[in-house]
Amino acid sequence: MKDGGTMQRYRTMRWLGVLLALGLATPATAEVAIGVAAFERVAARGQVVPDVATRLAQRLGTRGVDKVVGPSEMGVAPVSEATPQDVASWAKGAGVGAVVIGKTTRLGRSLSVDARLYDAEGNPLGGPLVEEVTRVEDLGRAIEALADQVVERVGEGASAPPQVASRPPGAVAPAASASTGSGGRYSDKSPISIKADQLESLSDGDRRKFVFRGNVRAVQDDLVVISNKMVAFYPPGSSSPDRMVATGHVRLEQTDRIAHCKKAIFFRSDQRVECTGNLAELEQGCDRVRGEKITFHLDTEVMHVEGAADVQIRPDEPGCSGGQVAGGGQ
Repeated sequence: MKDGGTMQRYRTMRWLGVLLALGLATPATAEVAIGVAAFERVAARGQVVPDVATRLAQRLGTRGVDKVVGPSEMGVAPVSEATPQDVASWAKGAGVGAVVIGKTTRLGRSLSVDARLYDAEGNPLGGPLVEEVTRVEDLGRAIEALADQVVERVGEGASAPPQVASRPPGAVAPAASASTGSGGRYSDKSPISIKADQLESLSDGDRRKFVFRGNVRAVQDDLVVISNKMVAFYPPGSSSPDRMVATGHVRLEQTDRIAHCKKAIFFRSDQRVECTGNLAELEQGCDRVRGEKITFHLDTEVMHVEGAADVQIRPDEPGCSGGQVAGGGQ
């Protein structure tokens, strides 16, 4: 069946509602929540010191952390030393189980980052976290190393986020949200983990981006996104990206569902994903859809196929589950 520029509702492929959304519902577990306060910045007159704290918070947001509160949201003045009472107060206000504070020092082209990690009660989680780079351009490596250490230590010893209000005695806890896979609905609250051979941290004014290169693998629940390169774009002051772009042999996997395309763009505010390049292809079991551009609307079951659309539904073949295409095209 071919119909260029057609919009199809593909019932058997509802899993696309979570494609690259990086926000499926997850089983109830102890929430990992980290706050990053603004770092002190020290340098000679006229030298610029990068905002390491914000970039660290942004990287933690792609390391499987359930909740990250960045410097602008923490609302704490730049600090490299704090009392346990101060840290406990910041943690309670932000609703996090661990807090990172620190200092970034610039000497010529070299940068030294000295960070401290505390639990929600103000107790230190290990010793100082120190990273040094000889060139500002290598800052991405330092941020990656800091994120590794923070995640490891928090996993070993951070306390649970302070509760703003407790349930009355005898009250029933809310039901845990289960991972629904293909029947899920997009939620930007769940964590995403991204790994790659290389990481570069770049800034353009107040906007920043992380560039992942080489064997990029993003995992969310049972959804895996593999590509040669992935770029995460962050709006000013945010610890989570508003747009993500995967390029180079992009492959998306979820149980028996697989998608291939040259480029996949996720527009977070619009809740949609666009797959393009060399006839993007999506398969579920024995069913397949191809097109020059496939757009998925994350808050509905609607899928737009543009340019040489090719949909093949084979529910009657041995070993195939039933599938349908509903809705007309223009």
